[in-house]
Amino acid sequence: MAVKIKLLSVVFALFFANTLVSQPVSYDFSVSSIVERLQKDISTLASDELEGREAGTPGEEKTVSYIKQRFEEIDLQPLFGGLYIQSFEFHGEWVYTEMVMLKINDTEYNAGESFFPMVESGDASVAQEVVYLSYGYKNDTLEWNDYKEKEHLDEKIYVMEYYLPDSLYEKLDVSVDEAIHTRIETAMEKGSSGIIFVNSHNPDNDPTISLRRRTQRWDIPIAFAGYNVYEHLEREGFDAELTYTVELESEQYTGKNVAAYLDNGAERTVVVGAHHDHLGYGGRTSRHTGDPEIHPGADDNASGVAGVLETARYISNQDWTGSNYLFITFSAEEKGLLGSRHFVESDAYDMERINYMFNFDMIGRMEDNNLILIGTGTSPSWESIITETQPEDFNIRMVQSGVGGSDHTSFYMQDIPVIFFFTGIHDDYHDIGDVHEKINYEGQKQILQFAWEMMEKLDESEKLEFTETPVDRSRRRRTDGVTMGLMPDHAFDGTGLKIHKIVEGRPAHEGGLLDGDIIIALNEYEIEEIHSYMRALQNFEEGDVVTVTLIRDDKKLELEVEF
Repeated sequence: MAVKIKLLSVVFALFFANTLVSQPVSYDFSVSSIVERLQKDISTLASDELEGREAGTPGEEKTVSYIKQRFEEIDLQPLFGGLYIQSFEFHGEWVYTEMVMLKINDTEYNAGESFFPMVESGDASVAQEVVYLSYGYKNDTLEWNDYKEKEHLDEKIYVMEYYLPDSLYEKLDVSVDEAIHTRIETAMEKGSSGIIFVNSHNPDNDPTISLRRRTQRWDIPIAFAGYNVYEHLEREGFDAELTYTVELESEQYTGKNVAAYLDNGAERTVVVGAHHDHLGYGGRTSRHTGDPEIHPGADDNASGVAGVLETARYISNQDWTGSNYLFITFSAEEKGLLGSRHFVESDAYDMERINYMFNFDMIGRMEDNNLILIGTGTSPSWESIITETQPEDFNIRMVQSGVGGSDHTSFYMQDIPVIFFFTGIHDDYHDIGDVHEKINYEGQKQILQFAWEMMEKLDESEKLEFTETPVDRSRRRRTDGVTMGLMPDHAFDGTGLKIHKIVEGRPAHEGGLLDGDIIIALNEYEIEEIHSYMRALQNFEEGDVVTVTLIRDDKKLELEVEF
């Protein structure tokens, strides 16, 4: 009998424990309790164990697991068909294979030490004589021609300086990358079978060669070589046979968004989001100059994720019923807003139901009560609501634009009002010093309480009106040339420029182009990717009518667009 009683006690205890788990969790929202939870979340997310949370890595897997557990703890519903996680594929940076090699006569050089394959390179091998062309630049207007008096250039490897003189960059108003593309085009026209860029004029300041970019790839091998390779060629009087092979491959990664839902049966839904990924051990956008090292990303953007989690706790403990609430953290923001774009373009949730989106990105370093709110022009309601609810001691700078380098942009492009909460860039931005000990937890708590007051005020309100914000002219090139009025799809991996979003009332819209079209030519100028598109635009002026060749639903079309 005693055994039966003990067994019944165990069963009852298990049932009682499960019943407790299914009940809403009650939280204390005193200042000390909020700060304590923020400290726990941020210190965990910025810990070495998560290895900088780069999208598609084991560090992100641990990050996603942590966020999922917190959503489960708050007792929120999973959003994605019974799951908290939405997976998507994306391409990583190019990497070179073991086939890559460079040899001058009988001397072989090591890839990654003496030479570096460039992302513009094709997968190809060549064994030819070399010719040194100085900058390899030709411009008839400036009467500059490094090809002058050079003969027999077909099927030779061109050696040219990576950097142009500073005066040329200023006169041409081009970036280093744009100048590289222009010179590759010229070399191809002259019959080059391969290109080696060097930096003989300033070997102590070699460029960082990144394979992360997505850009046009040519049919010939292209590499950057260090000064020891240049010196060897110079000793030979550039009378040597150079053999080299470039072979690049791009790895496929999986990013994971994490989302939870508070369903109040309302018609409208509020989205509170933040990106959870960071830079891992560095990468091309890192400001760290030493060896690869974990970038903790406490402010960018463990602070935003902690803000989403604390907001989820807070709202789950309120009796707000006028809206549903969707809490989401995005992957691959640092790779080009890939996670948020995947979410809004998927069928995971009806975008028509979303009233507005709050984006928390870098909200942990408030100084002197300064706060930046970006997107205040995306609804005529924002400024009055902000004025009515902001703390008296806050110094708020409002920025109207709905477009920027964070995940609110993806929602703005769906005609959804947005506000991006941001405390500004600091010395530790994208560096190894962005650690949790430097977070202003009291300040972050105040920012969250301000956001909560805005949300409470809006809970029972009518759906916000969306307004399109004006183009930020400061983002244009100094030449202020013509534009089509479109946002490129930076995640597109094919040939041409894929349109992510058409701006209403601009040339592309008036000419009949649509979201998703792939532009492959403007008049006679072929479009391989965004760089060739930007270069093609430089050939047109306001009032010009151009023929745009594009692919739509696997069919080739031609439309006329007037700038």
